[in-house]
Amino acid sequence: MGVDFIREQSGKSWRKRWNNGLDRMKMPGLFDVQFSEQHRTVSADLDASAALKAGDQVVVQCSGQHVIICNGQRRIGSIPGIPASMRSAIAGSGGVALGIVERVGMFGNNAELSIR
Repeated sequence: MGVDFIREQSGKSWRKRWNNGLDRMKMPGLFDVQFSEQHRTVSADLDASAALKAGDQVVVQCSGQHVIICNGQRRIGSIPGIPASMRSAIAGSGGVALGIVERVGMFGNNAELSIR
């Protein structure tokens, strides 16, 4: 009775109603995860006096051609070889960005930062 009732009431067959329905289900929806193409994680060289741990927030600042890392007002490291697109994005936001320490190297002389 169910399929016959639907066909009689709607005027369209069930197959016609679900035409391309499987294709629509495969399309990305509102809650699908989408990754950006932009690379936002960089490796930084730390000074010997820097004592960072994962989760710490630092300031990433453009200083001429160099990009430095500061903890408060103290310079604690630099980022050599930063991509030009990331340097221009930092310079475009007033020359300052927030960096969050993702990992610290075993010897404490380098760290992986995510730039926001």
